[in-house]
Amino acid sequence: MTAAKVPATPVIAEHRDDWLVCPDCGALQATEPLQQAQQLVCTNCDRVLNFGRGPWLDTTTALAVAALILFIGANAFTFFTLQLGSVTQPATILSGVGALMDREQWILAALVLVTIFLLPMLEVAALLYLLLPYRFNRRLPGQIFVLRWLERVQHWIMQDVFLLGVLVTTVKLGDSATVHLGPGMPLFFLLVGLLQAGYWVMDKQNLWNWLHASNCFSRDPNENLYDCDICKAMVGESIVMERGHCPRCNTRIHTRIPDSLQKTSALILASIVLYIPANLYPIMHYDELATSYNSTIWSGVVDLAANDLWLIAIVVFVASMVVPILKLMMLIFLVWSIQARMTGATRLRFWMYRTTKFIGRWSMVDVYVVTLLTAVVQFGLIGQVEPGAALLPFAAVVVLTMLAAENFDPRLIWDNAAENDPAEARVRTLAQLNTVNLTRE
Repeated sequence: MTAAKVPATPVIAEHRDDWLVCPDCGALQATEPLQQAQQLVCTNCDRVLNFGRGPWLDTTTALAVAALILFIGANAFTFFTLQLGSVTQPATILSGVGALMDREQWILAALVLVTIFLLPMLEVAALLYLLLPYRFNRRLPGQIFVLRWLERVQHWIMQDVFLLGVLVTTVKLGDSATVHLGPGMPLFFLLVGLLQAGYWVMDKQNLWNWLHASNCFSRDPNENLYDCDICKAMVGESIVMERGHCPRCNTRIHTRIPDSLQKTSALILASIVLYIPANLYPIMHYDELATSYNSTIWSGVVDLAANDLWLIAIVVFVASMVVPILKLMMLIFLVWSIQARMTGATRLRFWMYRTTKFIGRWSMVDVYVVTLLTAVVQFGLIGQVEPGAALLPFAAVVVLTMLAAENFDPRLIWDNAAENDPAEARVRTLAQLNTVNLTRE
């Protein structure tokens, strides 16, 4: 059947339909309303696409308001105070940032400030800006931009990693000095827990439908449709070619991440190069009673184990040594498997991709530990900690490997899979989509 000729300036038709495209493998599937105990699982890669949340709005709004109160309290009060004899050193969330700025470590100071303070502050503000107006059905300017931003930066908000860094620091310091816990630490612990719970409960698709009810945009029922990675809308090929952006959320649309393998490979290579000085040079200098010590990542693990702090030694070893190496190895294998057009072990490779996305950010715990130690261990001749030359390249390795995982397109894994053709599953015409929904009904 020949498609009708498209006019020179056709009108964009938009409507809403019940379907969802898996963001990992690209398979298109019809959806059904979910009860609170139900999950929607991708029929191709088994990713959980959605789950029943029940009355989520009141719960999420209450959690967001509580998060605002806890954020203010956690930043206003002291996390812990280190006491050595009659001398005390208090530590707050931003103590490490100030210590790095005093030493003109501007890049590290900016990284720590952004990941543990600025982004979390904007995160809480964004949640309130979205949820409170939704609660009263009042749309405000820029809410689509705010929700899109929230989707983009969520992986870079590292309050949970910083919390682990605080726990490691207090245990490490408790072996040589007295640590007095302040009210800021339990408030921060609650803040991290409430934000995680809020994201788990929040129904983002419901928010998108409220901000813009239509989720399908096309000029011709017979043109191919592509999905938006952020708001999950389907957009006609002619609109993609003309605008290059989603009409719903203004996100760039592409069938695959452009130059995914090239970008990922370049970031992997840069990470490998920087990982060498990150392990060869000292990550921390420690002066004690006029004696200087240089501590590398490995020697720091050995010192912790020698002081019978085995649990902390294992945490630091895994986060600082095992995770970066494991992540680089898995990314290298994934890139090689795509270039070699590997067709087997599809689900294993996809599990490897998910693992790299999850574990990479936790290597920042070592950066936070050194930052906190620099802030509080300042007792002159008795004891003093300074950041080492390895801290910046190590932080760069963490950031670059995270970027490498984000630039790797997991849908490439499925492109060579013999049992499935995700390109066909991902691209649909409006007529085919309607057929899918009619069959479902």
